[in-house]
Amino acid sequence: MLEQTMQALTTSRVILASGSPRRYEIIKSLGINVEVVPPMYDENLDRSAYKNTGEYVQDLAKYKVEEVYNKLKDDTVPPSLIIGADTMVAMGDSIYGKPKDKLQAFEMLSSLANKEHTVYTGMCLKTPKTEVNFYESTKVKFGDISKEQIEAYVKSGEPLDKAGAYGIQGIGGCLIERIYGDFYTVMGVPLYAMTKQLNKIFGPNLHST
Repeated sequence: MLEQTMQALTTSRVILASGSPRRYEIIKSLGINVEVVPPMYDENLDRSAYKNTGEYVQDLAKYKVEEVYNKLKDDTVPPSLIIGADTMVAMGDSIYGKPKDKLQAFEMLSSLANKEHTVYTGMCLKTPKTEVNFYESTKVKFGDISKEQIEAYVKSGEPLDKAGAYGIQGIGGCLIERIYGDFYTVMGVPLYAMTKQLNKIFGPNLHST
């Protein structure tokens, strides 16, 4: 990340419009003192209106950020940057969000076993003067995992708050044979793509705050 970008982000009010601990950890690891403001946006977009999952999660991230922006824009110190993201898993025509319960988590993981799927993360970066929306995708190949392995993993409780019912950075990493793409996209923040966009927004050629 460019020095000017880092200086802008470490001296400004930065909001993460997500309640995800994984996203918070990634943003915090950059040295940014980020505030968490979970969005209250009702995720009721019509998936059939989108030609691909990437554009769908990109819009979800956008609407989450806009909801948080409208909530905070009149603060004494309004945000200099709001970061929003949404992640989903897709395989063929099937979409895998967060499982509703342990049974659904087991069913999701069983269907993903020994197959390749794609993880999409949509991002929105909003300042008072500009807004950037994009998405990234990473292919993930599950190994030939057994019913007993899946049951043990579901019992751990880790799958219940994660898209596709697994977390690559936790015990769920044991299920993954290989990945093709950005590891952080699977965690919920495409780190390389995000920092590239932040450099464009806050770098020497733009002054968006």
